[in-house]
Amino acid sequence: MKPILNRTLTLAVFFFTFYIMSAQAQKVVQVKDEPRHLPVLLNKYVRVINATIEDEDTSFFHIHSIPSAFIFLTDVMYDDQKLGGEWKKATSKKGYAWYSSFISGPATHRVAAPKNERIHAYDIEIVSGYEFTKTDNWQALSADTLFDADKCVAYRLELTAAEPSFVFSGRGPIVAVVVSGEEISISQPEFKSSSTLHEEDYGYVRPDLSTTLLLKKGKKASLVLFEIK
Repeated sequence: MKPILNRTLTLAVFFFTFYIMSAQAQKVVQVKDEPRHLPVLLNKYVRVINATIEDEDTSFFHIHSIPSAFIFLTDVMYDDQKLGGEWKKATSKKGYAWYSSFISGPATHRVAAPKNERIHAYDIEIVSGYEFTKTDNWQALSADTLFDADKCVAYRLELTAAEPSFVFSGRGPIVAVVVSGEEISISQPEFKSSSTLHEEDYGYVRPDLSTTLLLKKGKKASLVLFEIK
Protein backbone atom coordinates (compact mmCIF):
# COMPACT_ATOMS: atom_id res chain seq x y z
CA MET A 1 0.00 0.00 0.00
CA LYS A 2 2.90 2.39 0.60
CA PRO A 3 3.75 2.92 -3.12
CA ILE A 4 0.12 3.81 -3.83
CA LEU A 5 0.01 6.22 -0.89
CA ASN A 6 3.29 7.80 -1.94
CA ARG A 7 2.06 8.18 -5.52
CA THR A 8 -1.23 9.68 -4.30
CA LEU A 9 0.62 12.08 -2.02
CA THR A 10 2.96 13.10 -4.85
CA LEU A 11 0.03 13.80 -7.16
CA ALA A 12 -1.72 15.81 -4.45
CA VAL A 13 1.38 17.93 -3.88
CA PHE A 14 1.76 18.43 -7.66
CA PHE A 15 -1.82 19.59 -8.15
CA PHE A 16 -1.69 21.81 -5.06
CA THR A 17 1.51 23.44 -6.34
CA PHE A 18 -0.02 23.86 -9.79
CA TYR A 19 -3.10 25.45 -8.21
CA ILE A 20 -1.00 27.90 -6.18
CA MET A 21 1.10 28.86 -9.22
CA SER A 22 -2.02 29.36 -11.32
CA ALA A 23 -3.63 31.49 -8.62
CA GLN A 24 -0.52 33.64 -8.39
CA ALA A 25 -0.44 34.02 -12.17
CA GLN A 26 -4.02 35.29 -12.10
CA LYS A 27 -3.46 37.69 -9.21
CA VAL A 28 -5.12 41.07 -9.84
CA VAL A 29 -3.74 44.22 -8.18
CA GLN A 30 -3.90 47.98 -8.57
CA VAL A 31 -1.17 49.21 -10.92
CA LYS A 32 0.65 50.99 -8.06
CA ASP A 33 0.89 47.64 -6.23
CA GLU A 34 2.20 45.59 -9.17
CA PRO A 35 5.83 44.66 -8.36
CA ARG A 36 7.21 45.72 -11.76
CA HIS A 37 5.39 49.08 -11.62
CA LEU A 38 7.34 51.17 -9.12
CA PRO A 39 5.80 54.42 -7.79
CA VAL A 40 8.66 56.95 -7.85
CA LEU A 41 6.79 60.19 -7.10
CA LEU A 42 3.55 61.04 -5.31
CA ASN A 43 2.31 64.53 -4.54
CA LYS A 44 -0.93 66.50 -4.61
CA TYR A 45 -1.16 66.35 -8.40
CA VAL A 46 0.49 63.19 -9.76
CA ARG A 47 1.65 59.70 -9.01
CA VAL A 48 4.51 58.74 -11.35
CA ILE A 49 4.93 54.99 -11.86
CA ASN A 50 8.09 53.62 -13.47
CA ALA A 51 7.33 50.31 -15.19
CA THR A 52 10.05 47.90 -16.31
CA ILE A 53 9.40 44.34 -17.53
CA GLU A 54 12.20 42.33 -19.10
CA ASP A 55 13.49 39.01 -20.42
CA GLU A 56 10.31 36.86 -20.53
CA ASP A 57 9.01 38.21 -17.22
CA THR A 58 5.23 38.67 -16.92
CA SER A 59 3.44 41.19 -14.75
CA PHE A 60 0.45 40.41 -12.59
CA PHE A 61 -2.90 41.46 -13.95
CA HIS A 62 -3.13 45.10 -12.87
CA ILE A 63 -5.86 47.71 -12.87
CA HIS A 64 -5.67 51.17 -14.43
CA SER A 65 -8.53 53.35 -13.18
CA ILE A 66 -7.13 56.85 -12.55
CA PRO A 67 -6.86 59.29 -15.52
CA SER A 68 -3.31 58.77 -16.77
CA ALA A 69 -0.73 59.83 -19.32
CA PHE A 70 1.68 57.17 -20.57
CA ILE A 71 4.94 57.06 -22.49
CA PHE A 72 7.01 54.20 -23.89
CA LEU A 73 10.81 54.42 -23.78
CA THR A 74 11.76 51.24 -25.62
CA ASP A 75 11.16 49.79 -29.09
CA VAL A 76 9.90 46.23 -28.65
CA MET A 77 7.06 43.92 -29.64
CA TYR A 78 5.53 42.32 -26.56
CA ASP A 79 2.54 40.28 -25.39
CA ASP A 80 -0.50 41.88 -23.78
CA GLN A 81 -3.54 40.16 -22.27
CA LYS A 82 -6.74 41.79 -21.07
CA LEU A 83 -8.44 40.09 -18.14
CA GLY A 84 -10.70 37.39 -19.58
CA GLY A 85 -9.16 37.70 -23.06
CA GLU A 86 -6.46 36.07 -25.14
CA TRP A 87 -2.80 37.06 -25.41
CA LYS A 88 -2.22 39.56 -28.24
CA LYS A 89 0.87 41.13 -29.76
CA ALA A 90 1.44 44.81 -29.02
CA THR A 91 4.16 47.29 -29.91
CA SER A 92 6.13 49.61 -27.65
CA LYS A 93 7.46 52.56 -29.67
CA LYS A 94 10.14 54.71 -28.03
CA GLY A 95 8.76 58.20 -27.37
CA TYR A 96 5.11 57.34 -28.04
CA ALA A 97 2.85 59.14 -25.54
CA TRP A 98 -0.88 58.87 -25.01
CA TYR A 99 -3.65 59.56 -22.49
CA SER A 100 -6.64 57.67 -21.13
CA SER A 101 -9.34 59.07 -18.86
CA PHE A 102 -10.77 55.59 -18.08
CA ILE A 103 -14.12 57.37 -18.01
CA SER A 104 -15.86 54.26 -19.34
CA GLY A 105 -14.34 52.08 -16.61
CA PRO A 106 -11.05 50.57 -15.42
CA ALA A 107 -8.73 48.60 -17.70
CA THR A 108 -7.17 45.39 -16.40
CA HIS A 109 -4.35 43.63 -18.22
CA ARG A 110 -0.97 41.99 -17.88
CA VAL A 111 2.18 42.30 -19.97
CA ALA A 112 4.98 39.90 -20.90
CA ALA A 113 8.38 40.89 -22.28
CA PRO A 114 10.12 38.79 -24.96
CA LYS A 115 13.39 36.98 -24.33
CA ASN A 116 16.39 39.30 -23.92
CA GLU A 117 14.16 42.38 -24.42
CA ARG A 118 12.92 45.13 -22.12
CA ILE A 119 9.73 47.16 -21.86
CA HIS A 120 10.16 50.51 -20.12
CA ALA A 121 7.33 52.99 -19.65
CA TYR A 122 6.05 55.69 -17.32
CA ASP A 123 2.45 55.84 -16.12
CA ILE A 124 1.59 59.33 -14.85
CA GLU A 125 -1.59 59.10 -12.82
CA ILE A 126 -3.35 62.45 -12.42
CA VAL A 127 -4.43 62.58 -8.80
CA SER A 128 -5.76 66.15 -8.90
CA GLY A 129 -6.14 68.88 -11.52
CA TYR A 130 -4.50 72.30 -11.43
CA GLU A 131 -7.08 75.08 -11.57
CA PHE A 132 -4.74 77.74 -13.03
CA THR A 133 -4.78 76.05 -16.43
CA LYS A 134 -8.57 76.47 -16.63
CA THR A 135 -8.43 80.27 -16.65
CA ASP A 136 -9.17 82.21 -19.85
CA ASN A 137 -5.59 83.43 -20.36
CA TRP A 138 -4.00 79.98 -20.32
CA GLN A 139 -2.18 78.97 -23.50
CA ALA A 140 -0.22 75.90 -24.50
CA LEU A 141 3.56 75.99 -24.43
CA SER A 142 5.40 76.94 -27.61
CA ALA A 143 6.36 73.33 -28.34
CA ASP A 144 4.93 70.55 -30.47
CA THR A 145 1.63 69.48 -28.86
CA LEU A 146 1.20 65.68 -28.85
CA PHE A 147 -2.24 65.66 -27.27
CA ASP A 148 -4.52 68.03 -25.36
CA ALA A 149 -6.89 66.06 -23.13
CA ASP A 150 -9.24 66.95 -20.29
CA LYS A 151 -6.65 66.67 -17.51
CA CYS A 152 -3.30 66.77 -19.29
CA VAL A 153 -1.55 68.26 -22.30
CA ALA A 154 1.66 66.72 -23.67
CA TYR A 155 4.41 68.40 -25.67
CA ARG A 156 7.48 67.17 -27.53
CA LEU A 157 10.54 69.35 -26.99
CA GLU A 158 13.84 69.17 -28.85
CA LEU A 159 16.96 70.75 -27.35
CA THR A 160 19.93 71.17 -29.67
CA ALA A 161 23.41 72.67 -29.61
CA ALA A 162 21.99 75.62 -31.56
CA GLU A 163 19.01 76.04 -29.19
CA PRO A 164 20.11 74.36 -25.95
CA SER A 165 17.59 75.89 -23.53
CA PHE A 166 13.83 76.26 -23.09
CA VAL A 167 12.53 78.75 -20.54
CA PHE A 168 8.98 79.16 -19.24
CA SER A 169 7.03 80.23 -16.15
CA GLY A 170 3.51 80.32 -14.78
CA ARG A 171 2.71 76.76 -15.78
CA GLY A 172 0.87 73.89 -14.17
CA PRO A 173 2.77 70.94 -12.68
CA ILE A 174 4.85 69.20 -15.34
CA VAL A 175 6.42 65.75 -15.53
CA ALA A 176 9.35 65.85 -17.97
CA VAL A 177 10.62 62.58 -19.49
CA VAL A 178 13.90 62.36 -21.42
CA VAL A 179 13.29 60.16 -24.47
CA SER A 180 16.84 60.51 -25.78
CA GLY A 181 19.93 62.58 -25.03
CA GLU A 182 23.03 62.46 -22.90
CA GLU A 183 22.29 64.96 -20.15
CA ILE A 184 19.86 67.81 -19.47
CA SER A 185 19.15 69.89 -16.38
CA ILE A 186 15.94 71.29 -14.94
CA SER A 187 16.42 74.38 -12.78
CA GLN A 188 13.93 76.46 -10.81
CA PRO A 189 15.95 79.21 -9.08
CA GLU A 190 13.03 80.56 -7.04
CA PHE A 191 12.77 77.16 -5.35
CA LYS A 192 16.56 76.78 -5.29
CA SER A 193 16.11 73.54 -7.15
CA SER A 194 18.10 71.86 -9.91
CA SER A 195 18.18 68.29 -11.19
CA THR A 196 20.16 66.44 -13.84
CA LEU A 197 18.47 63.90 -16.09
CA HIS A 198 19.72 61.31 -18.57
CA GLU A 199 17.98 59.20 -21.18
CA GLU A 200 14.84 57.49 -19.81
CA ASP A 201 14.89 59.61 -16.61
CA TYR A 202 11.97 61.74 -15.47
CA GLY A 203 11.88 65.07 -13.64
CA TYR A 204 9.18 67.03 -11.84
CA VAL A 205 8.58 70.74 -12.53
CA ARG A 206 6.81 72.57 -9.73
CA PRO A 207 3.95 74.82 -10.82
CA ASP A 208 4.10 78.62 -11.34
CA LEU A 209 7.89 78.94 -11.02
CA SER A 210 10.36 80.16 -13.63
CA THR A 211 11.92 77.05 -15.17
CA THR A 212 14.87 76.39 -17.48
CA LEU A 213 15.45 73.13 -19.35
CA LEU A 214 19.07 73.03 -20.55
CA LEU A 215 21.04 70.65 -22.76
CA LYS A 216 24.24 70.06 -20.78
CA LYS A 217 25.95 67.29 -22.79
CA GLY A 218 25.57 65.99 -26.30
CA LYS A 219 24.28 67.53 -29.52
CA LYS A 220 20.57 66.88 -29.06
CA ALA A 221 17.96 65.79 -26.54
CA SER A 222 14.31 64.89 -27.00
CA LEU A 223 11.83 65.26 -24.15
CA VAL A 224 8.12 64.84 -23.61
CA LEU A 225 6.51 67.24 -21.14
CA PHE A 226 3.22 66.30 -19.47
CA GLU A 227 1.48 69.40 -18.06
CA ILE A 228 -1.36 68.84 -15.62
CA LYS A 229 -4.46 70.90 -16.35
